[in-house]
Amino acid sequence: MECLRSESNKVCDNQPTNLIMSPGSKTVISKQTRACENLHQDCNHKHKGDRYCKGSCNPALLRNLSTAIQNWKLRDKPLSHKIAPTTECVLKNIEKRIIHGSVEKIPLDCQACGGGLAYPKETKFIFHYQVRKLDEDCTVIDDTRKYGKTMELYSGKEFQLEFWEQCLGTMLPGEVSSFVVPAERLASFPAVNKKLRDYMLNKKDHSVKHCCGLMSLQEQGGLGYSDLDELMMKPEPLEFIFDLVKVEIPGTGRKDTWIMTPEEKFATVPVLREEGNQLYSHGEYNKAAICYSEALGILDQLILREKPGEPEWIELDKSRIPLFVNLAQCQFKEKNYYAAIQNTTEALSRDPTNIKALYRRSKAYIETWDLDLATEDLRKLAICRPDMKKTVENELNMIESKRVDQEIKERQKLAGKLCTRPKLVPESNSH
Repeated sequence: MECLRSESNKVCDNQPTNLIMSPGSKTVISKQTRACENLHQDCNHKHKGDRYCKGSCNPALLRNLSTAIQNWKLRDKPLSHKIAPTTECVLKNIEKRIIHGSVEKIPLDCQACGGGLAYPKETKFIFHYQVRKLDEDCTVIDDTRKYGKTMELYSGKEFQLEFWEQCLGTMLPGEVSSFVVPAERLASFPAVNKKLRDYMLNKKDHSVKHCCGLMSLQEQGGLGYSDLDELMMKPEPLEFIFDLVKVEIPGTGRKDTWIMTPEEKFATVPVLREEGNQLYSHGEYNKAAICYSEALGILDQLILREKPGEPEWIELDKSRIPLFVNLAQCQFKEKNYYAAIQNTTEALSRDPTNIKALYRRSKAYIETWDLDLATEDLRKLAICRPDMKKTVENELNMIESKRVDQEIKERQKLAGKLCTRPKLVPESNSH
């Protein structure tokens, strides 16, 4: 290992240093000399008295190295208590303060060439955040825990608050850190935070126009939140506290569909269908329905890329049929009969002779007491599949029994009304 020195290979001039005593002797050695000897045991440079070599052995660099070493030691040991807050400048004009350290180690595929942490592109950060003012009361502007939701962010996707990605990129899962951001970097924060707050509150305002923050203030009378309007007009430094819950490295899990390529989306559809089939076989109908619905959503996105009527469009459209049928079966099991009817109808609009769709829709019609429609589907089924004649007959007999039972109940109800006589109210004697 080479030591960074001046070109003349001379030791630096004497400078005031903090002195310590060497153990077991009365020799006075500077802290810089001791640190340099520990860090550069393989170096050939020598120290003279209280002198230290230039470059790697200057006091500021040694302090930074010492801090880095302490952080590594903390990461290697399980934490039973919070780390004492430390402050370090990690980004331009942004101060980081570690509130609670992480026990996680840097993954091998996230190590930078020169050491340290470097997450790859499309890393998914799942985290909570709190935004506070720097006033005496530490006024909280927003806190995701209050809404019961986490925030998700993918690196390299040009999030509008670019410093969020940069700050999260310095953290490990389980870490809680504070970042003080100057006002000049928060010009877009009020408008972006309005969207985030609307999402957290499940608010959908379709009347919002796409315009900059100042135009929004003028045309819409503000952002809809007084505290954000104030920050828009009078920017000020803010504190962002991030609690990094989880980090998903690319390749360790399925991507969100909005960052997939068309090829990745197409390859994901059969995977989701198989997952849904497995979940259905284990009786997890709701989870299976989610898989089928997600696969249908992906196909909807792919179809929009094709021209209607073209072979590619037709192929993608037909690939939705089994997903509609499977989704309908899950909904039938969950007793969501009208949704099952809707999805089987979608399948039959593309394939009028689909056996499963006809049979499952007839069963759903029976449950909703649309007996005539159920009978019609069963008769179509008998024509398409003569080998299912016995099954169809059994279903038709059951429908007929339901009709008879329904007629008997209606007659009894009507007879009860006719037999019920109104009570006579005795006339009051007038005095």
